[in-house]
Amino acid sequence: MKSVSGASLFFIAGLMSLQLNGQLSFQNDTLKIQEVVITRKQISSEQPGFKFYSIDSARLNDYPLFSLSEVLNETTPLFIKYYGSGGTATSSFRGTSAGHTQVTWNGININDPMLGQSDFSLLPSGMIDNVMISFGGASMDLGNGAIGGIINLENEPYWKKQTLIVAVPGEGSFGRYSGLVKVSTGSDHFQSVTKGYLNSSRNDFPYLDTEAVPEPLWKKRENNQILQKGFMQELYLRKSENVLSARFWYQSASRDLPGSTLYGYSGEKQSDESLRSLISYDIVKGKKEYFSTAAWMFTNLNYTSQLYSIDSRNKANTLVLKGGMTTPLGKYSRLKIVLSDELNAIESNNYNESVRHNNASVTLSAERKKGKRFGAVILLRETLDDKSFLVPDFSAGFEFRVIRGEEHFLKLNLSRNSRIPSMNDRFWNPGGNPELKNEYAYSYEIGYKLDHQISHSVTLSSELDYFNNYIRDMIQWRPGESYFWVADNIGSVNSSGFESSLSVKYLLNNLSVNLNAGYSYTRAREINNGVSETAGKQLIYIPENQANSSLHVAYKNFYTTLVTNFTGRTYTTADNSGFLQGYTINNFTSGMKFNFKENFIDLRFKIENIFDTSYKTIAYYPQPGRTYFLILSLHLKK
Repeated sequence: MKSVSGASLFFIAGLMSLQLNGQLSFQNDTLKIQEVVITRKQISSEQPGFKFYSIDSARLNDYPLFSLSEVLNETTPLFIKYYGSGGTATSSFRGTSAGHTQVTWNGININDPMLGQSDFSLLPSGMIDNVMISFGGASMDLGNGAIGGIINLENEPYWKKQTLIVAVPGEGSFGRYSGLVKVSTGSDHFQSVTKGYLNSSRNDFPYLDTEAVPEPLWKKRENNQILQKGFMQELYLRKSENVLSARFWYQSASRDLPGSTLYGYSGEKQSDESLRSLISYDIVKGKKEYFSTAAWMFTNLNYTSQLYSIDSRNKANTLVLKGGMTTPLGKYSRLKIVLSDELNAIESNNYNESVRHNNASVTLSAERKKGKRFGAVILLRETLDDKSFLVPDFSAGFEFRVIRGEEHFLKLNLSRNSRIPSMNDRFWNPGGNPELKNEYAYSYEIGYKLDHQISHSVTLSSELDYFNNYIRDMIQWRPGESYFWVADNIGSVNSSGFESSLSVKYLLNNLSVNLNAGYSYTRAREINNGVSETAGKQLIYIPENQANSSLHVAYKNFYTTLVTNFTGRTYTTADNSGFLQGYTINNFTSGMKFNFKENFIDLRFKIENIFDTSYKTIAYYPQPGRTYFLILSLHLKK
């Protein structure tokens, strides 16, 4: 690692920062809990019978200068595919593809309408306050078409009369410099939050080229530079329980793409630019809640390749209107109605002409909780795809407290969910297919969840879930009769498996110990495709076995974290003859916090891939070996 210069750190500190909401997770002193109002009420509830996973601000503060892909990879059972360090990163829920994962920002879909997916390497975790992950059918409460699940990025105000300034500069291996800045100020009725972000890296790491002949050779990854910038402004106005909010988020990224180790560099470059704006108004009248949102988003993606004379220019404008209400139905039930309309307008030199597409839906859901033992919910959605009504989708969940007075729950859910093809699936030239049918999936899940206080200082949490997804009219790009690939509905896919997690927390005086572990098994295969060579084979880039664990130990102002991730064999060919070997990655973080009354400095050192393991998540795209980071967090309160 290049030595970390103090001058560089203070220079970045003057330009950047990060958000830090509340106290850090390792602090054991008495905490003064600030009032929090979640301004999007329809994104905060966990429906009975479904699986949710939350990454709160305290956990996100452990990754202040990292992308969301790195947070998800270390803390969830999702499989994250990387095209190398700094390259595109996509997720896979329970054996589904990246297109079956929807990313929302405060309840509004921000997936690229052309690709139908999101690049997690372009989403800095420091710009977000909380992350709520909805698995399988749980996603239908918030969005359409997320057969795998939804990852919702949330921003929240802290209603307190104060000014908070947080600056986080950092420096790491392979020419990486990063920084975040957050300035929040306001009162009990008005809050303003400003955030800025910068990340620059050469990414010139050494790697072992296992395809070299006659024997593997160590080489250096070249033409892999990246520069990312981002800015977010949040404004909140509160009167009584009603909240008016406005959020604006601008990002840009410029990347050199080194290409695969098989074919080498072809002069590839990509620039991404996005502007997202969102205005919402939440009203509470007695026991009724009303919410409305208007959002406009713009994305601009340019890709060039000198070798292949490609100059791809793509612009997308998206307008979203969303609103609804929640009202009680008697003593134990409530009804929610949500209306949503999304209009996409695309201009691309890869389409024959400019294209517009409108998607509207109405969703009705009823939830009932009787006493402290039973909970149930049912949801029905009708979708209008341009001028065509789809077969209605639905979901239903049931939850039962097994032991009276104890946090032991049996959960069960069933759903039907439809996914509309992306704009590229339909209109890309050549290969797009305007006649594509919508995908749809039947899914069910059964699980058991418990939270148990073993003693005054020890708490145990655990969850075990079995899931099964049956996807029909699966959309795939395959070689056509000519030289290019085409999009088509071919075959069906069945994915099933189970996920397990265990968490043990120990807290006594100035010592805290948190142990978390998880394991997931996923069997995903294509069925009824008429090809014997691939019948019953595991889908490519879906590992059957994954496991992760983390141990966090804190004593007074010192803390240490060890994270271990295991990914099993991943197949790269449909007949399973080609594969990537499984690998285990260990990351280590240690730090110390220095308190100055209400202000503090947090200095931490992180090592990723401690044992310098050579591995890939995508064939011919190597990942970096041992990597070092030094991060300084400055927290000032007035």
